[in-house]
Amino acid sequence: MQERIDDAERLARFVFRRDHVRADSTVKPDAFIPHPHADCSVTRHTGISELGLWDRGEAVGAMRNLPLRGRADVTALAVRGAGLEPETAPREGNPQHANIVGWPAGKPNQKHQAQLLAKAARYAAWPVG
Repeated sequence: MQERIDDAERLARFVFRRDHVRADSTVKPDAFIPHPHADCSVTRHTGISELGLWDRGEAVGAMRNLPLRGRADVTALAVRGAGLEPETAPREGNPQHANIVGWPAGKPNQKHQAQLLAKAARYAAWPVG
């Protein structure tokens, strides 16, 4: 049985594109849209230090050949409030990995949930880059 992520737990969605964040440091919905994938990859804050979290983001960016810009943090409660569910999905090198699942098919259909997540998100700029 899969571990349930507590409502208060924060989840980090790493941001690699400048156009996913507004000038006032609010997150745009496109930062959360999983299309073309079925789920949205995030990293749990539990069990990892702040520095470790940034290291994970930098590693993900290196794998994707993209510069880390920052992260959008949301709570599991906000994910559930958007009609989605956070699920644990540990990976080699990232035991805190999770997915936000339950998205409807197609980018246009995902916009509403992404707007709710973006509204609830707190943006943290990558302190190095």
